[in-house]
Amino acid sequence: MELLSQIRHYAFQYYGVDWAVTLMVFIGIFLLGDKKKAGFLLGMLSAALAFIFSFQIGSIANGVTALVLFILYFRGYWKWRKVERNPAG
Repeated sequence: MELLSQIRHYAFQYYGVDWAVTLMVFIGIFLLGDKKKAGFLLGMLSAALAFIFSFQIGSIANGVTALVLFILYFRGYWKWRKVERNPAG
């Protein structure tokens, strides 16, 4: 029973935020592969959660990465939106 307790502790040590980020990144990339702009929105949400996670683990590098990813996802979403509005250019 001790092994299950340890697995549970390490699997949910960060209240599931790390697992939520992981799942959202995978689904977001899958959606982008299917040319669905919702992948960008899910990516922004995952980056925001990753930023929170960086505080939980005390990692400045992870926080910077999450912030840059959020900006890149936002940029991709914005550019895609502009193309949908004006397909000619």
